[in-house]
Amino acid sequence: MVKKLEETGLFHEINKTEIERMLKCSKSYERHYKAGEYIFRQGDKPTKIYLLLNGYIHIAKDFASGKRDVLYMVEEGNVFGEMFLFADMDNYWYDAIAAVDVDVLEIPWDFFYHFCENACKHHQMLTKNMLEMLSKKEFNITKKLHIVSTASLRERIAIWLIDSMDSEGKVEIRMKREELADFLGVARPSLSRELMRMQADGLIEVSKKYIYIKDQNAVEMLYG
Repeated sequence: MVKKLEETGLFHEINKTEIERMLKCSKSYERHYKAGEYIFRQGDKPTKIYLLLNGYIHIAKDFASGKRDVLYMVEEGNVFGEMFLFADMDNYWYDAIAAVDVDVLEIPWDFFYHFCENACKHHQMLTKNMLEMLSKKEFNITKKLHIVSTASLRERIAIWLIDSMDSEGKVEIRMKREELADFLGVARPSLSRELMRMQADGLIEVSKKYIYIKDQNAVEMLYG
């Protein structure tokens, strides 16, 4: 696990020996969650910061009507649940749900607030890395707000595609169609129909695992 942690942003520039010392000092531990299992739920009391070691999870808000709003997706190597600790909130406002089988490092939050008497350099580096990750997460949430604030579903899809594509105009579909619909804030049938319309218009080509952008300029013009 330590080798895996060295590759994450949270432990950037912290060596193996220092990581092992920090895991022991903080009493952190690794835990496995099966797909669909809750890592924490709305109303639970925050006590830990979580680092996703593999797979991906959904940060979602469930409503009494049964509707689920997927706020964003956490990918391998990223932290989650931290905003409730640093904001001094008493309860989680949303759920963290394993989208696939995942392994998570759970770090007691006290470790981030209390430095040892020597104020170890690697402890300071961990805090610096956490602040950088928080900045990136705020940027991603801002992008999500940009997507859902657009007027039409086609505009939302266009923004998501351009933001997610690789250098060749290919977008890997990492979410299930229902999950993507929740992320874009629409019903699944509406999303499927609009994707087919965009394909018929020659803008994209949809396959099972990928969406290929055939006319990038035209897709960009949808929200320009």
